[in-house]
Amino acid sequence: MALAACSKQPDPNDRPPPADVAANFNRPLDARGGDPQWSLKIRGRQLTLSRADQPDVSVTAPGATIQAHSASWTGSLADGQSLTVNVYDSACIDAQSGMSYPFTAEIELPDTTPLDGCGGPPAGAKVAARSAPSGPVKR
Repeated sequence: MALAACSKQPDPNDRPPPADVAANFNRPLDARGGDPQWSLKIRGRQLTLSRADQPDVSVTAPGATIQAHSASWTGSLADGQSLTVNVYDSACIDAQSGMSYPFTAEIELPDTTPLDGCGGPPAGAKVAARSAPSGPVKR
């Protein structure tokens, strides 16, 4: 009986632990956005950013900093400045294509406004059922 008095009663407000999405950040990822138009490929430690009317930018990151619901990669540009990619476990709809993605992405470059968009596995985006205004829509 003494043990029963010490045991913790289940709390009806307790939620199950979140799914481990960190493992998803170790796989190849593609991200894209508009205004301006851009795309990003993450393959291992290699990050390649493509933008309209600009040469591709490729950097090697030492690895991702992975947390339960986000990952960040930082690589050095030729001029010594940094390119940083942040990917968040937050669903995103690409408003231009109507595609739904599991991740929201942000790219930080020196002297520019961050590029916002959506990302996911290279082969696996689903088509969203509704259309949305131009640009990424974060949920």
